[in-house]
Amino acid sequence: MSGGRIDAVVEAIRALLTRVIARRHLTGGSVPVRLAEVDIARALALVMMLIYHLLFSVTYLGIAEVEVLTGFWRWFAYATAALFILIAGLSLTLSESAQRRRGATRREITLRIARRGTELIGWGLLITVVTGVALDQGMILFGILHLIGLGTLLAIPVLRHPVAASMIGIVCILLGPVVTTIHGPIWLAWLGIHPVDFVSLDYVPVLPWFGTLLLGVGLGHLIYPGGERRSPVRSFPAWTRPLSWIGRHTLAVYLLHEPAILAVLLAWQHLA
Repeated sequence: MSGGRIDAVVEAIRALLTRVIARRHLTGGSVPVRLAEVDIARALALVMMLIYHLLFSVTYLGIAEVEVLTGFWRWFAYATAALFILIAGLSLTLSESAQRRRGATRREITLRIARRGTELIGWGLLITVVTGVALDQGMILFGILHLIGLGTLLAIPVLRHPVAASMIGIVCILLGPVVTTIHGPIWLAWLGIHPVDFVSLDYVPVLPWFGTLLLGVGLGHLIYPGGERRSPVRSFPAWTRPLSWIGRHTLAVYLLHEPAILAVLLAWQHLA
């Protein structure tokens, strides 16, 4: 890794930080009335993701040997992605319900959700560019942010239909293991089909993971009918406040953590 490429990564991180601070309202699943338990769950998923990405990057760069692709850490990665994406789907139902309660029309709601999904795809593409510059191999071509952005767009027709969303979600999940046996051109990587030698630091294809997002949509309707709690909850203890803060700024933290980890590790490896 040359000094010029490290400088490019640092500059990209600075640009990310500037834009995220300027547009903090784009948190990927924010709603007008915050539900502390959702923010805390989202923060826990993000912390789990950060831990796994750090271990994966350390192993990928040859700094240390951690069995991240098998055993406990592999299942840890699956659980992390599933929780994060499930909450994203649930948050979509909360956002849609909140906008409907405020009197927004179906067209207005669709446009707002579509804009959010498009913006998330845009952030994902920026991460693709950053990792493409920083890495010789393993760029993030279709990671979790790409998946949530595209999934947000694809989920719009079933946001008000939890049974249909759940059934389609189950089909997507069942198709996942089938797709993994199929190899094809790199341009199908978003779907789950890719070349045999494909490597990525973060790979979350539509099959099966869009199914998890759709199950989140169904779960949102079940737990929060009409976008509201079924019953009041007690105040959360003080130690959960940092998690609530992270949950309210998920997009900013997510955007910064991956390039920051890579930049720090690559710089350390270059200087060592």
